[in-house]
Amino acid sequence: MGAFKYILKNEREIYKNKERKAALLLELTKQPAIVRIEKPTRLAKAKTLGYSAKQGIIVVRARVGKGSFRRNRPVHARRPSKTALILNYKPSKLKIAEERVKRVYKNMKPLGGYFLADNGKYKWYEIILADKNKLNK
Repeated sequence: MGAFKYILKNEREIYKNKERKAALLLELTKQPAIVRIEKPTRLAKAKTLGYSAKQGIIVVRARVGKGSFRRNRPVHARRPSKTALILNYKPSKLKIAEERVKRVYKNMKPLGGYFLADNGKYKWYEIILADKNKLNK
């Protein structure tokens, strides 16, 4: 576990260094919402979720919008009892990202995901997927 400690330390440095984080965010904003990537950005976190560099396991980066579910206020003569403007939507942003990725990669099963970065408008997650056929063998 000696090398793992240094990998984890390097990942923490990315988020402490403002210039490296800004460069990462600039790269992320130019990409589409769902992108397959070669290697995970946070290797230590990916390893804990079951990532290994072999056939049948891929990493996908997903972008999810920030903010909560908003409902318009009713504009009628009477005031309904359910006039709540903002409702808390139950699933987390990570679960929403996993569902979106699952729709694109239908033959893959998500092993897990982790937070990558965020700005004022979006949150990015990396989802680890495994091929269903290779898992059974």
